[in-house]
Amino acid sequence: MKKLLLMCQLLFGAFLMAQVNYTQDWTATGLNNWTTTDFIFSRTTTANQICGTTGGTIRGNRYSGNEGGFISPNIPGNNQGVVTMSFDYKVTDWSAGTVATTAANLGTIAVQYSSSAGGPWTTAYTINSTNHVVANTCATRTVTFSPSAGNLFVRFYVISATSGDNYYYFDNVTMTQGAAPSCLAPSAITLVNTTATNANISWTAPATPPANGYDVYYNTTGVAPTGTTPLNATNSVQSATTTATISGLTPITTYYVWVRSICSATDKSTWTPMQSFMTLCVPVASLPWTENFDAMTTLGADIVPSCWKQVTGSNAWTSSNATATSTSPGPRSTPNYVRIQWGNTNASQLWTPGFTLTAGITYEFSFYYHTGGTDSGNTGFSGNVLVNTSQSSTGATNLGAFISATQGTANYTQYKVYYTPTATGIYNFAVNASANSTPWYMGVDDFRLRVAPTCIEPLGVVAVSSTGNTATISWNAPTTQPANGYQIYYSTTTTPPGTPQVTGVPGTAVNYTIPGLTPSTTYYFWVRAICSSTDQSDLSDPVSIMTTQIPATLPYTQNFTGGNDLGLLNGTQANKWVRGNVTGNPAQSLYISNDNGVTNGYVHTTSTVHAFRDIQIPASTTLASFSFDWKGQGEGTNFKYDYLEVWLVPSSYLPVPGTLITAGAGRVSLGQYNLQGTWQSYSNTNLNLTNFANSVMRLVFQWRNDSGGGTQPSIAIDNIVLRVCSTDTPAVTVTPASITHNSATITWPQDIGGASYQIRYRPVGSTTWLPTAGPITVAAVPGTTNTYTFPQNLLPYTQYEVEVAAVCNTTNVGVFSNNKFMTRCDPTPPNITVTNITSTSALVTWSPLAAGATYELQWREVGTIPWIPAAPSTPQPPANTYLLTGLSSYKTYEVQVRNTCTGSTTPNPWSTSQVFTTVRVCEIPPPGLTITQLTPTSAEVVWDAYTGTGATNTYILRYRKVGIPSWTTLNVNNNTYTLTGLLELTKYEMQVANVCTGTPGNYTPQYYFTTPTVVYCQMQSTNFGSEFISKVTAKPTGKPEMINITTGSAYSDYTTVPLKFIDMVQGSVGNQIIVDKTISSGAKAGVAVWIDFDRSGTFDLNERILADGPNTNPTASATFIVPADAFVGSTEKYVVMRVAMSKDAIPVNCISFTDGEVEDYTVRISKLPATNTLNQTDILIYPNPVKSILNVKNVSKKANYKIYSAAGQLVSSGIILNNKIDVSRLINGVYVIDIDDVQGTAQRKFIKE
Repeated sequence: MKKLLLMCQLLFGAFLMAQVNYTQDWTATGLNNWTTTDFIFSRTTTANQICGTTGGTIRGNRYSGNEGGFISPNIPGNNQGVVTMSFDYKVTDWSAGTVATTAANLGTIAVQYSSSAGGPWTTAYTINSTNHVVANTCATRTVTFSPSAGNLFVRFYVISATSGDNYYYFDNVTMTQGAAPSCLAPSAITLVNTTATNANISWTAPATPPANGYDVYYNTTGVAPTGTTPLNATNSVQSATTTATISGLTPITTYYVWVRSICSATDKSTWTPMQSFMTLCVPVASLPWTENFDAMTTLGADIVPSCWKQVTGSNAWTSSNATATSTSPGPRSTPNYVRIQWGNTNASQLWTPGFTLTAGITYEFSFYYHTGGTDSGNTGFSGNVLVNTSQSSTGATNLGAFISATQGTANYTQYKVYYTPTATGIYNFAVNASANSTPWYMGVDDFRLRVAPTCIEPLGVVAVSSTGNTATISWNAPTTQPANGYQIYYSTTTTPPGTPQVTGVPGTAVNYTIPGLTPSTTYYFWVRAICSSTDQSDLSDPVSIMTTQIPATLPYTQNFTGGNDLGLLNGTQANKWVRGNVTGNPAQSLYISNDNGVTNGYVHTTSTVHAFRDIQIPASTTLASFSFDWKGQGEGTNFKYDYLEVWLVPSSYLPVPGTLITAGAGRVSLGQYNLQGTWQSYSNTNLNLTNFANSVMRLVFQWRNDSGGGTQPSIAIDNIVLRVCSTDTPAVTVTPASITHNSATITWPQDIGGASYQIRYRPVGSTTWLPTAGPITVAAVPGTTNTYTFPQNLLPYTQYEVEVAAVCNTTNVGVFSNNKFMTRCDPTPPNITVTNITSTSALVTWSPLAAGATYELQWREVGTIPWIPAAPSTPQPPANTYLLTGLSSYKTYEVQVRNTCTGSTTPNPWSTSQVFTTVRVCEIPPPGLTITQLTPTSAEVVWDAYTGTGATNTYILRYRKVGIPSWTTLNVNNNTYTLTGLLELTKYEMQVANVCTGTPGNYTPQYYFTTPTVVYCQMQSTNFGSEFISKVTAKPTGKPEMINITTGSAYSDYTTVPLKFIDMVQGSVGNQIIVDKTISSGAKAGVAVWIDFDRSGTFDLNERILADGPNTNPTASATFIVPADAFVGSTEKYVVMRVAMSKDAIPVNCISFTDGEVEDYTVRISKLPATNTLNQTDILIYPNPVKSILNVKNVSKKANYKIYSAAGQLVSSGIILNNKIDVSRLINGVYVIDIDDVQGTAQRKFIKE
C-alpha cells in the first residue's frame, strides 16, 4: 500500500512539473503536423508574402463569408496551467497578395483551444475590425488561456467578411505554460442521454479527485462561465460523483454545459466545456400535421426544421430555395423545399418529428416529390418510406417504394402511404432515398400526416388528351369503388369552382371526356369520390391540359403580317411572347419582350414561355419540309442559358409557363438557338413526321432565360413554313431562249412540300437514258420554281427528250414527265487557213463544217472600213474554199467566217480574223526602215532586205539635213549602213529604195531623226569632309590661267560658270594642270584628270592628262599636249575636263568612290592662230574628166568631202582616204566637190565620164 501511494505521489509530482513549451515557424516544408479543413491552408515561401525573410508562412484563402480552420497537433505537456501563446499574422487581398485588407473586409479570426481535434472549441481571443492591424507585413499578437485537463489542441478559425476575398497568414507560433493549478479540472464531459426537458451527463475525475465534488453550469447562450460567475438553481447543479442530471430544460433548445472541480471553498478548478446538445421535441399530437419548409430562414446541407433529422448516406439532404431549372426541380410551394442530389449511392434518410399515434387507427402519410423530368438525365433515384419509434433506420418498417431508378417525374407527384400502428406510442416517418450518378436533384415538399379518410380521393389523375372542344382525364381504379361515383370540377384558373360541373360519373369509371370546352384554352381539372351522401373525398390534385387549337392543315405558313394564330403560354413570367412590329423579316414577327412588345428586350429574371401551333398531319406522312427565320442574342455557347428551343410534341402535352420542356414520349427537340444578331434561316427538308401521321402535332417555340445576365435583344421568329412532300408529276417547260448547241434550261413548279427531283434525257431514237450512271438529282429550292440547266454536254443539232420525276424521302419516286426539244447547230466559228498567197490573190479555206448551218465570208485590208462580202456569195457546204482576187502587193488583209443555224435569222459570232500579207514585189519601198544606233555624229540604218523576183541586193540610200534641197545619195550593197559625219543636235531625213534589175524602185516615205548631244557619266564621292580638292589651276599655253579654290563637296559642276572656263589651242604643247589636295593626317590620295578632246561623251584612256598617287603629296600636276584634231568649240559646244581625287586610290572614270571629290570644267578649244598654208588654188583634183578614181592633192589625212550634182543634190560625202575618192558609181554628168580640211576649204568642178 505504501508502495502504491508512493507511486501515485511520484506520478502526480511528474504531472505538476510537466508544462507546455512549443514553437513552430514552418521553416520545414509541409504543414508540420497541423491540419486544415478542405485543403484551405498551405505553406507559402513567396518572398514578399512570408513573415520575415526566410522559411515559410501558412496562408489560406477565404471569401464571401466562408469559414476555415487551421488546427495544431496535440501540444504535449499540458498541466492545466495558464498558457501564453504568441503568433504573427496578417491579412491581404486575394487579387493582390501584397495589398493589405481593410478592416471592413476582414471578417473575424478566432484563436481557440480544445482537448480534442474535433472540438468543442473555446475561443480565447478574437481579431475583428476593431483591433485588426491593417498592413502587408506581419503583426504579433499574444493570447493567454487556461486549458482543461487532457490533450491540448489550438486552432485559428477564420470567417471572412461577406464582401471580402482575402489571404489569411499565420506564422511563428510560440506556447509556454505556467505552473499547474492546485485544483485540477475534470475531463471528457459526455452527454449520456436527453429528453425534451432533461439531460444526463458524465465526466472523468482528475488524477486527484476534488474533496468537495463538482459544479455543473449550463446555459443557452454559449457564453463560458468564469471563476466569478454566480451559480443558482436555474443555471447549475452540484454533484459528489462523476454524473449529474439537469432538469427543467426547454424542448427543442440547444444547451451548453461546463463542469469544474471543488477542492475547497476557496480552491476551484477551471471550467471544462462539453459539446452542446439539443433537447428533444415534444411529440406532435394534433393532426392533421403539415410541413412545407417555407418558414425556414437558414438553408443548406444538413439543415432541416426543428425536430426533423437527416441522416447522411453518401450525401446529405439539403434545404434549398433554388428555383426550377434544367438541373433542379425547384419547390412545389414556394420558396423552400428539401432535395437530395445525384451520386447518393448510400441511402440518406429525412426523418419527420415524432407523432403520438394510437393503436388500431389508420394514418395517411403523404408528400410530393419531383426529379425534374422524365428523360434519362433525370432518372436514377430509388426511394421508399420508413416508420420507426425513433429517428433511426435500425428496426424501421418499410412502408413501400415511391420511386425506382427507371422512373422520373414531369411535375411534383404526391405519394401517399397508410400505416396502422399496433401499439400506441411515438412514431417517426422517413423518406429514404439513394441515387446513381445520372440524375441531378430530387426535391420533396408539402408533407402531411392525418387520420386516413374513409373516402379516398382518386389517385393518379392525369390529363390524357384534348381536342378543340374536349379534354379526357383518367385516374387509377381504387381498391373500393365509391358507391355514388365521381364528381369533376374544372376551371381556367388554379382555383377549383365551388360546385362540380360534371356529376354522376359512375364509380366503375377510370376516365371521362369533358365536352363543351373552348379551343386553345388551358383548363384545370379536379376529381372527387362520392362514397355516400355524407362521406366524400378530398379533391384530387389538379391536372391541366390545354384544349387544342383548330388544327392548321398543310401546308402551314405564318409570317405574322396578317395576324397570329399561335397560342401564347406566358403565364406570369417576366418575359413574354408578343406579336409586334419592333422587328421582323420583314414587317412584323413574334418576339420576346418584357414591356408588352414595346421593345425586343428581356430582363434577367428567370423565365420560360411557349408559343405553339397545332397542325393536322395527314395519314401516311413521312417526311416534311420545315423552316423559320430567327434572330436573337441571349447567353451561352456550348451550354446555353438564354435561348430559343423548338419542339414537336403531341397535342396532349401542354407546356407550362415557367417549366422547361424535357425529353419524353413523342417529344422531339429541333435544337437550341441564340447568339445571332441578324436574321438567320433554319431549314430542314427531311423532317421526319412519321410518328405524328394521322394526328395533331403541336409545334412549340420555347424561350428560356436564367437570372444571370445575357446580351440583348432576345429572340424573334418569323416566316414559319411546314410542308409535306408530293410526288405528283411536274409540268416541265423547256425554255426556248435557253436552247443552245449543247445546253438547254428546263423549269417546273417546285413542290411546296419540298420534293427533290430526278432528271433523265436521251437523243430521240436512242434506247439508253442518260446519264448512264442514273438520273440526275436536283434538290428542292425554297422558291416556287425549280430549274436545271444541262452543263454543255448535249450534241449540236440533235433532237432530245427529257423527263423529270418528283422524289420524296429519297426513295419514293413519282411518274416521269416527257418533253422534246432540238439543239441548235454548233455556233463555234470554223478554223481559217489562207494558202496560195500571191501579190494579188489568196485562197481561203474554213473547217470544220457544222451540221444544220449556212456560212458567210467577209474580208478587208487591215485598218480599213468596211468589210467586203464574198462575191457573188459565200460557197455553202460541202464547199469550204473561196479565192480572194484583186489584192494589192505587200498589203495585210484579214478574213472572217461565221455560220447561221438552219431556221434561225440570227447569225452566230464571226471567227477570229485570219491575217495574211500579199507577196512583196520589187517596186514596193523596202519596209522596216529604222535606226538601230544613234550618236551625236553617226547613225546606223537598217531596212528589210528584198529577195523576191528581180532582186539585185542593191539599194539606194539618200539623206539630208531637213531644209536642205539636195540629197546625199549612197549606193549600198547590203540592207544596213552607218551614216557618219553628222552634226550634233541636227534633224535629218532619209529614204531608201530597191534597185530592181538596174531600175530603182519606189522610195520609202521620209524617215526623220535628230542626232543627240553629248552626255557624260555620273561620278561622285560619298564623304568629302576630310579629303577633297581644295584648288584646281589650269595653265594653257598661249591662253589665260584659270584658278578655282573650293571647300569640298561630293561633286561640283563648273561647266556653266563662265569664270571657270578654260581656253586652249589645237596642237598646243606645254599646257599644265595642278591639283591641290586636302587630306587627313597620314592619309593618301590619288588624282586623275581627263579632257574629252574629241567631244565623244566619254573620257577615253588616251584622254587622261594626269594620274597621280595615291600618296601624301599636297599637290598633283602634269603637262600635256592638246591634240591637233581636238574638237574646236563653237557656241555652247565645248569639251569637258573632269578632275577627281580619291582617298587611297587613283580614281577610275565613271566609278564613284567613298572619300574624295569630283569636279567638272568647260574647255574651249580654238584653232591654231597660224597662217593657212593652203588655199583653193593649192588643192588639186585629177584626172578631170574622171571614170572611177579622183585624186586629191595637198590635203590632210582627215579632210572631208561632199559631191553635189548639177541640180545641187548631195550625192556623196565622206573622208578623203589616201588622197583618193571612188566616183565609179556616179552617173555621167557634171559635179561639184566641196573639200573641208583643217587648214581651210576648197570647191572644184569635175566631169564624170
